[in-house]
Amino acid sequence: MRRRRIIRTTALASAGAVVAVGGFLWLYGMNDRAVEGACGGMLSVADVRAVLGEDRLEVNSRSGNGIATCELSAPGDGRSAKVSIVDTSRIGTRTWFSPPLAGGSAGDMLSVPVGQGWSGLVAAGSDDGEATTTLTLTCGGGSRKTSAGKQVEGLAVTVTTNLGTTLDDPADRPAYVRIATGTAVEAAKAYGCVTRLGHRPVRTVGLPVSEEEFEPLSHTSGTCAGIPAAPGVTTARETARARAPFETCLLGDDGLGNHQYTLQASFGAYASQLKAGYEETHHGSEPTPADAAKGQIREGNAYWGTAACPADHGERAVFLVRRTTAGDAPRPTSAERTYARTILRAFAERSAKAHGCSAPVTP
Repeated sequence: MRRRRIIRTTALASAGAVVAVGGFLWLYGMNDRAVEGACGGMLSVADVRAVLGEDRLEVNSRSGNGIATCELSAPGDGRSAKVSIVDTSRIGTRTWFSPPLAGGSAGDMLSVPVGQGWSGLVAAGSDDGEATTTLTLTCGGGSRKTSAGKQVEGLAVTVTTNLGTTLDDPADRPAYVRIATGTAVEAAKAYGCVTRLGHRPVRTVGLPVSEEEFEPLSHTSGTCAGIPAAPGVTTARETARARAPFETCLLGDDGLGNHQYTLQASFGAYASQLKAGYEETHHGSEPTPADAAKGQIREGNAYWGTAACPADHGERAVFLVRRTTAGDAPRPTSAERTYARTILRAFAERSAKAHGCSAPVTP
């Protein structure tokens, strides 16, 4: 599919425009009607206004075929929000669209769960005034059928909010997730998705975990809980679980300066996207998480396992352990490979249980 770009001109300063192209609805403008119609009409306008202000907003939107995206920005102070609402059955299909999901890889800052009844994550850099929130909704029995005649199974709502302030002040953080929670409610209504919603408003939001926030492995109580230590592996960086659809645990030495292992768990939309990535990029004959329940990724010093999760409509969760080594490092020893499989099993068992999944299968 060929991508099309909308070019906004100054002639649109006081009016909105709607254009239908190839099964998609494009909308752009600056008036209230444009805000109300953005992202297929699935925004919570009250929450958008509470976060971005009452002044005119520039709006650029596209919706159709189970995907809605829009951008809203306040020209006066630079506040902005980028929103995507995706029918999760679209994830994993071969389309040009790759949905943004917060915290999908382990970076310098660990994303934290939204919590308070939501299945979601908040990801942010150290000081750039921007945060991304993803909320995943599982649609249960009685949900409306799509135009293709299939019942909608899930939705993923992602909002990147830029307010020009850091997340250091706890009082400022709820604003970074407000558009996401409001939009999730409206999207569930629009899709006829029978789902479990979290509390609104979200009053407290955790701060993403920095590189300096490591602790002794024996003291962990979140995503790294229950993982045994080993020579050179004595500290950890973790977050709470709290129904997060993506979990990370980082293991290292006494100062975490020598990062040794990364453990990750992917559920629902995150698992779909992970498998799609392997399907798109892996061209060898060896199995990957896209086509096998467990195994080893030899070129990446990694092992994976999976578990059946009834709430995710047959999408198996994926648990991954990766040894972090320099490119010229010697191959892992037999003891190191055994340790990697041991910690993968311990991590996967606790994570699967917390999410109501079956006992995982691991190498």
